[in-house]
Amino acid sequence: MRSQSLWASRCWCSQASRRATSRKKVDIVDKAAIELQRIASQLGISSIVLNPFAHLFGELASPSEAVKMLDMLYTKLADRNFNVYKLAFGRFYEIELKAKGHKLARISRTIN
Repeated sequence: MRSQSLWASRCWCSQASRRATSRKKVDIVDKAAIELQRIASQLGISSIVLNPFAHLFGELASPSEAVKMLDMLYTKLADRNFNVYKLAFGRFYEIELKAKGHKLARISRTIN
């Protein structure tokens, strides 16, 4: 188990991928990288944790396409000098997040 301090001051990103055309996927990943960079900048954070996530969306991307998008986002963020951590795809994690105080501590975005 990792120590709590290792995960302190990290931006946690849960990513669910919907079906999209190849061009649209690139646009979505670009927009997501820009938005994560903006939020991390506001919070003064240089580390981002990517958590693959499936929600009850109507049309999820196939697992292979979702992994491709996760990998693309990882690369885009790493290219922007973030320390990026990527959790394994297809695993169930029991996660307890505590984010109290800061107005940007818990936010949600849908990027199309």
